[in-house]
Amino acid sequence: AQVQYSLLDQRPEASLVPWCQQNHTKLLCYGTLAGGFLAESWLGARDPGVDFENRSLIKYRLVIDEFGGWDLFQALLENLKECSDKHGASISEVAMRYILEQPQVGAVIIGSRNADRLDSTVSVFQFELDADDHSAITEILSGRNGPTGSVYELESDRAGRHGSIMKYDQNAV
Repeated sequence: AQVQYSLLDQRPEASLVPWCQQNHTKLLCYGTLAGGFLAESWLGARDPGVDFENRSLIKYRLVIDEFGGWDLFQALLENLKECSDKHGASISEVAMRYILEQPQVGAVIIGSRNADRLDSTVSVFQFELDADDHSAITEILSGRNGPTGSVYELESDRAGRHGSIMKYDQNAV
């Protein structure tokens, strides 16, 4: 099952992960880096609002709002930076590793414009998060608001903030 799943958007945990466990199914996860928001370049950055050049960035910025807003997002990045420094990894690598360590996750899809990030992407398999890392991340995640609901609920509401930026009926003649 292909589904959006990240530190910011954990909707699959509510019902899809248990279903996958019962049915011996794995998740193929996209959005794991939230369009690049889960990276050092956003650590300490001021809130950019939602005016971006593409729908993907707008979508993930809206997910940050659902998560708990820019301040909680910054607290998460600071936490991930501590973990990344400890493991000699990047914030993105820690974010990927965290999702890869979740039940029923088979793989993550990482988008890249070119191959110069390939080494850093595959280095995610050279470390594991320990109990202290998971505890620190869980503490931050316990303060999140959402997103909530079923896996595709926000995107299916065509009049809502998330659904209104989606393109629908791409296969219609």
